[in-house]
Amino acid sequence: MTINYVGENLELGKWGHIAVLISFVFAALSAVSYYFSVEGKEEEKESWRKIGRYSFYTHAFGIALIVGILFYMLFNHHYEYLYVWKHSSNEMPLRYILSCFWEGQEGSFLLWTIWHVVLGIVLLLTAKKWEAPVMAIIAAVQVFLVVGGYLNAKSWIRALSQA
Repeated sequence: MTINYVGENLELGKWGHIAVLISFVFAALSAVSYYFSVEGKEEEKESWRKIGRYSFYTHAFGIALIVGILFYMLFNHHYEYLYVWKHSSNEMPLRYILSCFWEGQEGSFLLWTIWHVVLGIVLLLTAKKWEAPVMAIIAAVQVFLVVGGYLNAKSWIRALSQA
């Protein structure tokens, strides 16, 4: 039996979950592809690098989608989500709602992920010969940041359901 509450918007959470999965899968694919671009056979290195590049851009899109969904939840006061309920209120001025984005630990993970995505895109556009080894490390770090933020959010949900 499911309980439905009036005015509850759970679609945002489903889209956010999909965005996290997209981000995780493509960060992992990017890390593996860049690794094979460095350590693989010489004739396959360029194709692995292209896969790594496109995967990282897709990962960046997933992160942008997560950020957009979280900001939408915060600005529209969707208190059915624990993060919004814990870190924002209707009385907050706009500048504080912007900063409550990274106030919680999950938001801090997301902020680090954003900065790594920015750094990765800058490297994709500027680095030539050392793109593959550096991006292999950055993409691997992204995998751990996404997993860390996701598991941290899941532990909050578990703690709330046990209370």
